[in-house]
Amino acid sequence: MTGSSNLIVRSCGCAALTFFLFVLLGCGSKETAKPALEVPMVTVAPPVERTITRYEYATGRTAPLEQVEIRARVNGYLKKIYFKPGQEVTKGEKLFEIDPEPYKADLAKAKASQATAEGELATADADLARAKSRELTTKLDYERAVDAFKKGVGAEQTRDIAKGMYDEAISSARAGEAKVMLSKAKIKEAEASVRTAELNLGYCSITAPIEGVVGDWLVTEGNLVVGGTGNTTLLTTIVAVKQMDVAFDVDENTLQRIQQAVREGKIKMPQSGEIPAEMGLALHGKDYPIKGVINFSDNKVDTKTGTIRMKARFNNDKPATGQRVMAAGMYARLRVPIGEPVSSMLVPESAFGSDQGIKFLFLVGPENKAVRFDARLGGQEGEMRVVESVTIPGEGKPRPLSLDDRIIVTGLQRVRPGMIVDPKPAKK
Repeated sequence: MTGSSNLIVRSCGCAALTFFLFVLLGCGSKETAKPALEVPMVTVAPPVERTITRYEYATGRTAPLEQVEIRARVNGYLKKIYFKPGQEVTKGEKLFEIDPEPYKADLAKAKASQATAEGELATADADLARAKSRELTTKLDYERAVDAFKKGVGAEQTRDIAKGMYDEAISSARAGEAKVMLSKAKIKEAEASVRTAELNLGYCSITAPIEGVVGDWLVTEGNLVVGGTGNTTLLTTIVAVKQMDVAFDVDENTLQRIQQAVREGKIKMPQSGEIPAEMGLALHGKDYPIKGVINFSDNKVDTKTGTIRMKARFNNDKPATGQRVMAAGMYARLRVPIGEPVSSMLVPESAFGSDQGIKFLFLVGPENKAVRFDARLGGQEGEMRVVESVTIPGEGKPRPLSLDDRIIVTGLQRVRPGMIVDPKPAKK
C-alpha cells in the first residue's frame, strides 16, 4: 500500500471516531436532561367561623328505671289472659287469671276451722268461768273451816276436806286457763290459715305491679303453671317506659374535665348532683334533641379499663300517635355541654392529614408555598371540625386560625412541605 493510501485510511478512521463520540455525547445529554416539575393544583378555602358549644361525647344503651318478671305465685291452670302483647299497662291492671276454684275451697275450709276454734274458745271461757267460781266458793268454805277449827268448834277432818276441795278447784281453774290459751292459739292458727287461703286466692288474679310496656305471652290459656318458690313459671315481663336511663362509660380524663367544668362553674346544674346532658338516637342522625341530666356516677374507676360507669336520665314522653321514641336496649349517643357558646374556627374533615396520630393541615403561605401546621382539635360539628390552634412542627408557637388563612382542602395527597402549589378557591 502506498503512503497516500495509508493517509486516506487514517483520515477516514478519525472521522468515524469523531462521529461516534459526537453520537455518544448527544445521547448522554438527552439522558441527563430533567423536565421541569409540574406545579400541583389544589383547592383552598378559609376556615369557617361559628359560635359553638364545647361538648364531651359518649355512647351507651338505654335501660329502664324498673323492669319486672311476672311469675305465677300459686299452682293451677291458666284460665284467662287480659292483655295484648306490647301494649302499655297501668299499675294494678289485671293481666292473668289462674283457676281460683281450688283456692276458694281452701278458703272456705280455713274459715270453717276458724269458726270451730272460736267455738272451742267460747266453751273454754265458760268452763273457766265455772272453775273460777268454784275456786272462790271452795276458798270461802276452806277459810271458814280453818277459822272454826282454830276456835275449837270445827273438826280437823272438815278443815282437811275443805282444803282438798279448794286445791281441786284451783287445779280446775288453772286447767281452764290453759284450755282458753290453747283455744286462742288455735284461733290464731286458723286466722293464719284463712289469711294464707285469702292470699293464694288473691294470687290467682295477677295484676301489673308497675306501669309500663308488657311483653309477649310466655304461657297461653289452659296450661298448668307452677307457683310458690323455686322454679316458678314465668308468664311475661313489664318494662317501665316513662323515663329511660342511659348507662355509659367515660375515661378518667373525660371525667376529670367534666368535674373541673363543674367546679369552675362552666356547667350549670339544675339541681345538686345533676349535670345537663343531651342525647340522640339513630333516627336523629347527628342531632341531639333529647334533653336530660346525668344523675349517677359510680364510686370508683375500673382499673382494668380506666373508665367509670355513669347514667343519664331522660323523659320518654308518649306522642299523640304511635309509641314512645325510646325502648330499652337502644344505642344512644350522648354529649355534655361544657360552658357557654364561644366563637370557634372550623375546618372540613377532608382537609386534615394524619402523621403517627398527629392531625395536620397545609396552609398556602407567601409565594404560594405549602406550609404544614399540626392542629390541636376540638369537637366535631357535622362534617366540620373545630381547630383550637395550629403549630408549625418544631417551632412550638401555637396560634389560632384566622379568616385570612388559605387552607388546602383538596389535593392534599400531592402536597409536600415547602412545595409551590397552584391554589384555586373552593366553590361556595
